[in-house]
Amino acid sequence: MYVFSRTRLARPERMLDAMQSSVEIAQKASEISGIGIYVWSARFGAPLGTMSWSCRVDSQADFHTAGEKLTVDPSYLEMAQALSDHYQGPAEDALMRVVSGTPSDSPSKFYMVTTAAMAGGRYTEAVAWSVGMQEYVSDALGRPGMFGTRTYGGFADVGWLLGFESMAEVDEAADWEASTTEYHERLAAGSDLFIDGSGHQMLIERLN
Repeated sequence: MYVFSRTRLARPERMLDAMQSSVEIAQKASEISGIGIYVWSARFGAPLGTMSWSCRVDSQADFHTAGEKLTVDPSYLEMAQALSDHYQGPAEDALMRVVSGTPSDSPSKFYMVTTAAMAGGRYTEAVAWSVGMQEYVSDALGRPGMFGTRTYGGFADVGWLLGFESMAEVDEAADWEASTTEYHERLAAGSDLFIDGSGHQMLIERLN
């Protein structure tokens, strides 16, 4: 399974318009492509106004087929062009191959997204550690989670996604991370498997 995401930055003066239009075009794209497309707004860890669209596909071939349906549909292209002035700068596409974790039938309301870059020569060890950490945290918190590797872009980039249904659950997870000795020990054991300073964490909220 793959998770695709497309990210854009809303213009400050059009932020509310961008949030509304992002949901509208996602609904349109879902109807045409036959793939469920979800819209996200970054709450913390990214520039204000960061919006993204995501979907899950079984293969890159399936995603390509869905994309072709959009590129030949005049109504979608017209809508996308009309809404383009709500955003600034280029869109950034990312594709992550899911290595471990079982996604829920529908995405959670919130996701903690953690990314890092594996250290050179340590890829096998880093992936094994990452799978173990994903399973440990998901089991301990009882929350759906995934770990995956970046298919394109940074060759050594990896990411973890942990889902929550409310900000209260996000707080509970933060308290658990801050107070659980085993979690700290596991983090320390994997610290040399990743490039120093490459770690980044972001919280996103689903809008549709």
